[in-house]
Amino acid sequence: MFNFGIKYKTDKLTHHGYERFYDMFLYPLINKDIIFFEIGIDSSRSLKMWNDMFKNGKIYGMDIEVNFVHEKGEIFKGDQSNQDDLDRIISIINKANIIVDDGSHKPEHQLYTFNYLFEKLLAFGGIYIIEDVETNYWTKGKLYDYDINAGYNADNNVVKIFRDIIDIVNREFLLEKHQIIIKQSKINYENLKYISSITFGANCIIIKKMTTKEYDRYANRKYRFSAYL
Repeated sequence: MFNFGIKYKTDKLTHHGYERFYDMFLYPLINKDIIFFEIGIDSSRSLKMWNDMFKNGKIYGMDIEVNFVHEKGEIFKGDQSNQDDLDRIISIINKANIIVDDGSHKPEHQLYTFNYLFEKLLAFGGIYIIEDVETNYWTKGKLYDYDINAGYNADNNVVKIFRDIIDIVNREFLLEKHQIIIKQSKINYENLKYISSITFGANCIIIKKMTTKEYDRYANRKYRFSAYL
């Protein structure tokens, strides 16, 4: 990813250093016929990077200000917090193997979009990335005309919301009384069921969705050492 990102001077590499975390997830897909979807296009530097990186893929995106067709797909004009806009895109591209949220960075939008697209757009075995989670630590401020009002332990802090459900990945080993975290979570139950792994990197969260085989084999089995809990 580094060489592709440096070529187009995207801040995903030049500032954030996301390649430190993304490569282990993205490189196995680099030659596959994938569907890629990114929220937030801005100057299109990352779009050019994805186009080069996934030579056999279809690259789609959405942006609140632009709409255009390019060599490998289309960028749709829309608001990531608007269900009608999301539904329109889902009806066109059907499923995506990779979703990257580089949109408004407003915590409520990041949570809403994840809850909706992880279930309805992300394919089984897919990867969902939330970028620029730094705004979840802001207690005040404005970004892209959106008011940001979160903070380290705020209820709308997406990092905290995912941190609080880490045990869901290990739910096989939880007693029934501990599974209250499922009911308390702001992440939809249909999404919690299919989370395979959660990776936290500097300024990003990477969530892997189970394959159907993984779900059938591991999601609901009884713990073999339950007597020790």
